[in-house]
Amino acid sequence: MNVIPLNGIFENVEQLLSEGKSIELCFLGRSMQPYLRGDGSEIIVASPFLPNELIPGTIVLFRYHGRFICHRIIRRESENLLIQGDGVIKAQEQSTIQDVIGIIRTIIRKDKEPVSTQTKSAQRYWHCWLRLSPIRKYLLFIYKVYCKLL
Repeated sequence: MNVIPLNGIFENVEQLLSEGKSIELCFLGRSMQPYLRGDGSEIIVASPFLPNELIPGTIVLFRYHGRFICHRIIRRESENLLIQGDGVIKAQEQSTIQDVIGIIRTIIRKDKEPVSTQTKSAQRYWHCWLRLSPIRKYLLFIYKVYCKLL
């Protein structure tokens, strides 16, 4: 697999995924904190998928208003998806299955073994984080202060 930075040409990413290949991408951005740091030290592995794999809790790479975003499915109703980043308080994206180009199955953290996003513990993390929605903004603030102290 080749490592392609997010500022690369996503048409190539989409083509490789449609050909059944997995691809590694450098993850940048705070929208998935605290699950992903977003400081460029992590690699996400996007893989092809079957439509029945698009269930709540799954992290997906998808097209949204001309951009490519990596967030988590919150709800699915038939072909429609409600998607939100773990580190996003209110904003949610409404999308369809056709907009999803890959599932994030693995995260490679700096100096650590690859971590699957498909495990029971990963699902428990997400269910817990979802239930903490009323106080999530405070938890994210504490997390950001903690990261600055490191």
